Amino acid sequence: MLHSQSFSIKKTLEKCSEINQEIENEQDETIWAKRNQDLKKIVVSNIKIKTLSENEKKEFAKYYSIVLLNEGAYQTLKSKYIESIISYKKSFAVAQKIKYFEGCASSLQNIGTSFDYLGKIDSSLAYFKKALNYAYSSKNQESIAFVLTDLGYVNNNIGNNKLAIEYNLKALKIFKKLNDFEGIERTNFSIGRIFDNLKEYEKSLEYYNDALQISIATKNEQRQCLNLNSIANIYFLQKKYSKAKELLDQCLEICKKNQYTSISGVSYNLLGDIDFEFKKFNEAKIKYLLATTIFKNDANNFFYSKTLFKLAQLNLKENNIKSAQEYAIECYKLSLKNNYPFEIRSAADLLSQIYTKQKNYKLALDFKNIVATVSDSIYYDENKNNTLKAEYKYNSSIKEAQIKALSQQKKIATLESQRQKTIVLILGIALVSILITSYVLFNRYKIKKQNELLKSQLFQAQKTIEAEKKATESELKALKSQMNPHFIFNALSSIQDQFMYGNKVIANEQMGNFTYLTRQILNVSGKKQILLSTEIDILSKYLELEKMRFKTDFEYKITTSENIDEDYHEIPPMLIQPFVENSINHGLLHKIGIKKVTIHFELDTNEEYIICTITDNGIGRAKSAEIKAKNQSKHQSFSTESIAQRLELLNENHSVKQLITYSDELENDEIVGTKVIVNIPLG
Repeated sequence: MLHSQSFSIKKTLEKCSEINQEIENEQDETIWAKRNQDLKKIVVSNIKIKTLSENEKKEFAKYYSIVLLNEGAYQTLKSKYIESIISYKKSFAVAQKIKYFEGCASSLQNIGTSFDYLGKIDSSLAYFKKALNYAYSSKNQESIAFVLTDLGYVNNNIGNNKLAIEYNLKALKIFKKLNDFEGIERTNFSIGRIFDNLKEYEKSLEYYNDALQISIATKNEQRQCLNLNSIANIYFLQKKYSKAKELLDQCLEICKKNQYTSISGVSYNLLGDIDFEFKKFNEAKIKYLLATTIFKNDANNFFYSKTLFKLAQLNLKENNIKSAQEYAIECYKLSLKNNYPFEIRSAADLLSQIYTKQKNYKLALDFKNIVATVSDSIYYDENKNNTLKAEYKYNSSIKEAQIKALSQQKKIATLESQRQKTIVLILGIALVSILITSYVLFNRYKIKKQNELLKSQLFQAQKTIEAEKKATESELKALKSQMNPHFIFNALSSIQDQFMYGNKVIANEQMGNFTYLTRQILNVSGKKQILLSTEIDILSKYLELEKMRFKTDFEYKITTSENIDEDYHEIPPMLIQPFVENSINHGLLHKIGIKKVTIHFELDTNEEYIICTITDNGIGRAKSAEIKAKNQSKHQSFSTESIAQRLELLNENHSVKQLITYSDELENDEIVGTKVIVNIPLG
């Protein structure tokens, strides 16, 4: 009877292995989720049998850990990241108890992935590191390689591109050794994604195309679709729309054949973006609606909310206010329910615009306040990520400097030790011969010179470190001094006057501008570069607020040349505002009559600089200096010295005079304004 029961248990374990293999091979998420429930029923009904041997208990526990892992994977596919983390942690607890290290690594790896989807980059990195330790303990080379690719991914996200590439290349080496084409394809895809994030699109295309060729050779059509979508997205970013569309059509054909509905949703979404670029709004709407149907059916709330937002934008563009409102509200509610902060902010901002068009100013203001509140939490998370990046770069530079200093000190200590030994040797053999004594004295002289040379090198290294520190402090000082207190006081006073004596609608709009401006300044202050379009947006909001001070006699204009792309070219944040502020405070404030300031951006002929020209029709530099001296004014706007230092850091091969030039505008030999030309080196 015992023999019969043992045979039955063996058969049950074989059945578990068979179902588990089916789950691993199955591509349809609905089918493998159902088979996972079948596996769970078998495991749960057998794991508590008292007559099981220790090995049999461990086997059932192992399959129970796998069941929980699969449940977490299914929840991840449905964008239920908090629930998936709970399932993965349960899986880890079971695997750890039976020392199933491969399962431990997989559970921790998936927890890290879920935290990545939630935008918690520090938690993601911590779990991937733990997963790698368990993967090494399991001695499963494939498991080690897959965790290495994830570590490469998260290091790329925190700005450590060097380490990201190193992790992926280690993984690629293992996969090639194992002749694991799936692993080779996925690692090429990961490296392509790194270069994609770095905006090195040509390099990224090389790796994506390698991954695509492998997926074609292995006939893995699901991975083919993922690669086709990624390559199409790069072509879209490069504005090669026909190439992007060709690949997306190819992807949809494969999806239709294999019923890859989730992937086809991504393709339709991108095709909608292409139609939107060409202002084919009806065609774009059809694509977006197809995508929303797919994402809704798949319960993929994250992509569903994004596509709802696009539909709301599109309808607002067509002035279909009611439809835009419906889509925006649905997007807002869904994002709120699933805690997607970026989508909450975007939907709230769009609803504020919609209610403003409907002249429902109360709701417009309510949603504008929601935008501000959510932006605080997003700013904190972004700033946290920026801090992680800055901390990594700072620690790296400090460690390098310390290594150099320690190396020099070690050499000095070694030479000092040699010198002492030489002295002892001289004392011991002084009476042997004059020749040996002469040699030792010469050796001492040589060592002394080497010491002096190394000390000089150490001093120079310390000076270099100090110079780098000062440069960093200068850059931080420039970024922290971004809004003049006088401007804040003047803007708030003008808004208060509007509320008390003027138009309250305008006052509300200007308060919104002021809130938006301060939020944008906080948002960009932790960044090295921002899009030119963002800088122009900040300048426009700033000038609108300044315009209130001058009533009706102030005009401004911001233009760009045809050879510059506002949504591609980048400059350091808040670089132009100080010069505009100087034009207003020192050039236009004391002028009688119409006051004008113009700002123009263009590329130089060699496309090495963005040239910004700020021109005003003010009283000129000489008269401004006289007024300032007469009034003994101590007012000073944003320090132009800090701007000069920032430009020097960007391009050490040019002097300040070459990068910033001032000149008087003349008309009939009379000064009628001031022109400032700022040459901003492109990175």
